[in-house]
Amino acid sequence: MYNMTLSEGHPSTICVEMSRFNDSLNFLFEMLGSEYVNEYMDDFIRDFARTDEIMPEDKTLGFVVVNMNKKKMTLAFNRISDELKQFIRDKTAAFRSLGYDVELDIE
Repeated sequence: MYNMTLSEGHPSTICVEMSRFNDSLNFLFEMLGSEYVNEYMDDFIRDFARTDEIMPEDKTLGFVVVNMNKKKMTLAFNRISDELKQFIRDKTAAFRSLGYDVELDIE
């Protein structure tokens, strides 16, 4: 699940299926590195937001919280594969290269 605050807008909460997570985090990196962040948000929602009904057996495995104005970011996940943990760690370094203060909490 993503919670993003971009420029003057209110926070947007977007649920993304784990099968699309890597692509969505890569897109987020490109989006935050662009001067057209707000324009990218519509594309992000269109391409990655889950549109089907959320079922009781669905579980939230993690959160990505982004505040663009403060250049702060938190990634918190549990019960994910070692491969995905490494992907998130690698991407965390990339976000830091954009000047984001990144907090990482992975179990």
